[in-house]
Amino acid sequence: MLRTIRAKFLGVAAFFVVWLVVATGFSVIQSLGINGDLEAVSRYVTPVKDSLSDVRARQLEQISLIDRYMRVVESDGPQTSLLNGIEIEIEAKQTQIEQAFRKSFTFAALGRAQASGHFDEGVLFDLDVRMREFADVSAQFSLGVERLLDQVRAGNLADARSQENTVRGLHRIIVLNLRNEIRLLEDYAAQTVENVSKREDFLIQAEFIMMLAAVIIGISLAYYMAHAVVVAVRKTTSALNSIQSGKLDTKLEFSSKGDFGRLADAFNRMTRELRVRFRMRERFGKYVDPKVINNLINQETALENSEKRVMTVSVVNLTGFDWLAEHTPPEKLVDFLNDYLTAMTEPIANQSGIIDNFVGDRVIGFWGPPFCGEGSHAKHACQAALEQVARFNALKTKYAELIGDHGLEIRVGIATGEVVVGSIGTDKSRAYTVVGDCVNYANRLEKANRVYGTQILASHETASMASGEVEMRDLDHVVLLGTEKVVFLYEVLAQGGQLSEERREWRSKYETAMAHYRDGNFDAARPLYEEVIAFDDSDFAAQLMMNRMERLERREQDREWDGTWVVRDPYERRDVES
Repeated sequence: MLRTIRAKFLGVAAFFVVWLVVATGFSVIQSLGINGDLEAVSRYVTPVKDSLSDVRARQLEQISLIDRYMRVVESDGPQTSLLNGIEIEIEAKQTQIEQAFRKSFTFAALGRAQASGHFDEGVLFDLDVRMREFADVSAQFSLGVERLLDQVRAGNLADARSQENTVRGLHRIIVLNLRNEIRLLEDYAAQTVENVSKREDFLIQAEFIMMLAAVIIGISLAYYMAHAVVVAVRKTTSALNSIQSGKLDTKLEFSSKGDFGRLADAFNRMTRELRVRFRMRERFGKYVDPKVINNLINQETALENSEKRVMTVSVVNLTGFDWLAEHTPPEKLVDFLNDYLTAMTEPIANQSGIIDNFVGDRVIGFWGPPFCGEGSHAKHACQAALEQVARFNALKTKYAELIGDHGLEIRVGIATGEVVVGSIGTDKSRAYTVVGDCVNYANRLEKANRVYGTQILASHETASMASGEVEMRDLDHVVLLGTEKVVFLYEVLAQGGQLSEERREWRSKYETAMAHYRDGNFDAARPLYEEVIAFDDSDFAAQLMMNRMERLERREQDREWDGTWVVRDPYERRDVES
């Protein structure tokens, strides 16, 4: 049984080749038979008939000459000179008769030798034999004519008249036989032509029937095979659409065990693998950000390649967690930690960010192409940080009894810069992460919140990229601990356009005071800082600046003031507390 599509098509092609060979062979055989019949008639039967007709005509002419000869003998006597001329004509006719007989015999013999298949039946069966018999009778007639002429020359008129009667009898036999033979040959030729015409009609009808049968069979086979292919394609398309819509339990089944059966087996294996991969993806997505998984799936080279990109990194840390861990039952601590990590990670995911990793209560995320736009990753990071602060405030309300007055807060550091992003690690253990000075910078900014009493600090690059989208305060210019680079610190305050007029004025006074502070005009800066503190007495940054001005006036910085504070103490809390 043909199972493959190729075998089916080859089988159909082989069928039509065999059909064509059979039809062609049938036509050739019939055509050869028709041509053989026509050739036998035209090359042998007709020439024999024509020769016999010539014999008959010469025979009639010869008997007429004999009648004339005997009348001359009766009227003028056997010695008249006219008889010599008539005798010559009689002998010439006899020669013509013999030649015509030899011609008919020759054609009959050739027909028997070269076209024996057409001379095996009917009138042609013993044609050459009959021609020989005719020749024998004609020879007897010729001998009788010679005797007649000899008796006339000898003057035996009575014997001559008797011989004339014998000759006339032979003549009648010859003419009668010739007439019958010619009629038989004419009937045979006419019957052959009629048979040839019928066979030609039959051949035309047979060829038409074979052609019609080939068309019907071909259309039927083509419809059957096309229908089978169309049904298979429709089933496969429907199954693929179901898979695309998320129905991974879809199965493809065909009754045949050939190519379509193998297609169904391959499809069902694919769906089983997809179900396994989907379950693994769901489970793996709890450990690796789903956007990373999608990116790695869509970009095959992303697993092997790492590249440099400008991205934004965020570091979130929870202050006071060590105390909470020591004084909280494990089950309650786990509940709180799960809610806390959910509150910190969901804003990152909501803002098109990638959760890099967890280090205790520290959450690290990053933003950048291809997960978000080239110019929008700083904005997303700042908005995620604001949402994290809002969610943590709600979390403190939920766990107020557990936290008490131990002052748990979160600190967020946001930095924008060049990082190396990609699959990084050992041959056996790798992670999709970011590394670079920008990550360290974000860590330092997170720690710097402790100095300024802020919750969200961003770098100058972050502030520049998110300008207009997020409300910020130009907080300070410092050289952070462990670095020599001057960095500009910005406090993230609110979403763009969501800062009240009072807070805008408060920010403006602080930034004006900072300008005087950086110019070394401390007398002008001090009253502005006091106003800022009067508006918000928890603003540690303003208190820190006033402390620094006092220290600078006491020349506690061992260099000329240029508006940039060099952080030497890891926390600088004494600046606020003194």
